[in-house]
Amino acid sequence: MTSSREYATKPLDENPATSRNVGNLTRYLTAHGASLLGDQIYFIALAWAAKEAAGPSGVGTALAAASLPRAVLMLLGGVISDRYGARNVMLGSNIARTVLIGLSCLWAITQTPSLTDLCVIAVAFGSVDGVFYPASSAMPAVLIDSSKIPQANGLRQAAQQGALLLGGPLGGVALAAGGLQAALIANGSALIVSIACLLLTHTKENAVSEVATQVSFLQQMTEGLRYTARNPLILHIILIITIAGFGFAGPANVGLPLLAEDKGWNASGYGILTGALGAGALIGALVVSAVKKIPRPGVTAMMMLIIQALCMTAAAATPYLALSAALMAITGIGLSVASAITMSLVQLNTDTDHLGRVMSVMTLGMVGLVPLAYIVCGWLVSAAGVTMTFVIFGLMEIGAAVIGAALPAVRSASYTGN
Repeated sequence: MTSSREYATKPLDENPATSRNVGNLTRYLTAHGASLLGDQIYFIALAWAAKEAAGPSGVGTALAAASLPRAVLMLLGGVISDRYGARNVMLGSNIARTVLIGLSCLWAITQTPSLTDLCVIAVAFGSVDGVFYPASSAMPAVLIDSSKIPQANGLRQAAQQGALLLGGPLGGVALAAGGLQAALIANGSALIVSIACLLLTHTKENAVSEVATQVSFLQQMTEGLRYTARNPLILHIILIITIAGFGFAGPANVGLPLLAEDKGWNASGYGILTGALGAGALIGALVVSAVKKIPRPGVTAMMMLIIQALCMTAAAATPYLALSAALMAITGIGLSVASAITMSLVQLNTDTDHLGRVMSVMTLGMVGLVPLAYIVCGWLVSAAGVTMTFVIFGLMEIGAAVIGAALPAVRSASYTGN
């Protein structure tokens, strides 16, 4: 397809401004990782405060209040990103969240929050959070030359996994040291680091798109959905990633603690499995960032999804914790590699004018069905057992990947556009 990628110039290695471009990428990755780290700390603090205020049921209510607005506003976030620039939207979202966290911290010092209070904060935070992700996903494509985007996405995935691995322990330490207020201060500190890095990051975007003064938000959103549906490669990858994400989210988040309990591995076993999954995902991201060329990236991504699903299923079938952990590590590698490749393919085959909106559709597909996956996984475990649940979800992922590998648009996909 014809691309309007007006931001690309020469390959990064041949550009006299290479050091500046690398510096911009480093600052963006730091900003992205710090923002996600703050998010992790925030969710841990929110869950703990909700448990203290209303018991176990309050945790689910508060987390749902935080997650639903983020999913609902994801498409709007893509429109805003295309209108006003990905960097500006990331920066604005982080500033708004920092203000919210600061006000919440001051308020929490004076009184103990009720569940209703926490839900109001969660809705506000989640609403601002929803516009962040499409903009952050679009950033690599407007920051550096297209030849370096796959490696940049690998590094972005590594920053994300690092934030996920560190967020839990840091949030727990903050809560233990100073309660909700200390966790909110840690969250705000991470966001301030992200803001500082974004202020020093420069892209080749216009400050405001000409489209912003020509059409309404609804028209622009509708046009972005049509653009996504008209491009076979983008549409097929988003559908495959949505199904695969559904198949992975249930077992990885709901299934693993139930698997550890079923096998008699208890909480320590659960920690080992989740740690192995996170470590594998980090390794996979670093591998993608180091590889200069991936042959037939569409097929490669589908194969990695199949390997990931097979290993996750096998991890539930083995009676040995060490073997299960090793298989979960390979699962993490496969998932991370497939995610980075598919993200790069979508970015490099999307016109820059539509990048934010396409990224919002892709991000919504990856996270929008996660709550449903949790419900279905819990129901299946009750009805068919843990191992069979992993098998069913694994077959779902394998089926999506096999169909994807058979689609002409995916088989012929390349980083240079189709």
